[in-house]
Amino acid sequence: MNDDQHLSRVERRKRELERERLSEEAQLNEQARHETIDHQTNEENPERWETGRQAETTQGEHPFLNRAHEQSSEPKKKARDVRKPKAKLTLPFGTKRKSKPRREERREPRRQTREPERTHVKHEATAPKDKPRRRKWKGKLLLVMLLLLIGVGYMATRPVTFLVMGSDARVGESLSGSRTDSLQLMEFVPRSRTVQNVSIPRDTYTAIPCEPEREGDKITHAFAYGGADCTVGAVEGLTETSVDGQVVITFETFMELIDLVGGVNVTATHSFSEKGFNQTYEYTEGVSYAMDGDMALAYARHRKTDTDGARSNRQTEVMSAVADKLASPTGWTKIPATYRFMKDEMGLEMNPLQMASIGMTMVLQPQVDKLQIEGEDAYIDNVYYYQPTEASVQAIRDALDLTMWGTVR
Repeated sequence: MNDDQHLSRVERRKRELERERLSEEAQLNEQARHETIDHQTNEENPERWETGRQAETTQGEHPFLNRAHEQSSEPKKKARDVRKPKAKLTLPFGTKRKSKPRREERREPRRQTREPERTHVKHEATAPKDKPRRRKWKGKLLLVMLLLLIGVGYMATRPVTFLVMGSDARVGESLSGSRTDSLQLMEFVPRSRTVQNVSIPRDTYTAIPCEPEREGDKITHAFAYGGADCTVGAVEGLTETSVDGQVVITFETFMELIDLVGGVNVTATHSFSEKGFNQTYEYTEGVSYAMDGDMALAYARHRKTDTDGARSNRQTEVMSAVADKLASPTGWTKIPATYRFMKDEMGLEMNPLQMASIGMTMVLQPQVDKLQIEGEDAYIDNVYYYQPTEASVQAIRDALDLTMWGTVR
């Protein structure tokens, strides 16, 4: 009885071991089935696999499993040697997940197919944009150049008011303390091809800025008391116009200027004789003369048989002849030397744009309007003055007044 009971217990033990063995084999088969999935998962996440392997080694095994391991055959040992930690599955048992291609294998074809397309698209997108940008840049440059040309052209055609002061200083004498023997205010208007030439007699009675204690004085005294600046202020107050440039001429510089340009051609407007520094010259009305410096000075100085207004006109004729000579093709090469001489020796104050305006006016062969301040003889405190009339002064002011477009009214 005891043996039967003992055998039954052994039998029951065998049956329990057999069931455990079968369950163990089922688990091994299930692990082998998902081995490929675990292998790929472990390759993507090696750290996770290493952590799971360490956790598996720390856990203890069931004693009956150890016995079954001892009784199992050699192939089972090999299966247990390659056993991997269990992976957490989200799919039910019995379903097989399709293995995904590696990330490198998935992206490599895309790079091969898309990269050429992207470069091709870039070439197609950027190539046409270069031409419009160049066109825009060229268009802007042309616009800037056009605006500059318009600006320079506008400035070069602005009217210029120029005052010529003829000093009575003799050869070798200083300008200090000398008086103006003649005054000519010239307004060059290239847009209307006109020149307004106003002669101001030397004894004209007017207000002098450098003589504030006096109501008025001869305009010739302005240069003696305050030089060129005082004379410019007196002329601006009399004519109510702004003087842009100025020059002071003496007998000596006048002759040197004529000789520098190679002489001038002048047609006499009056018959007379006048003594120069070298000889006495005879002039016949209507006859043209090729004058050097000495002959031109004698022609411009004469006033014994004429008036101050006629002398101013002759001075204007000589200066116009100088301008005509410089404007001619043969005189272009002498413009730089003439400009330097007038700036250094004659106190010329004029910028290049003003010179361009005067030169353009003279090239256009302008109409020269000769104007003169008219007046009456007057004595104030037994001193002779030339008292200008209000009508004459207003006529001069109106003639010098310009339109908004820079032309004569």
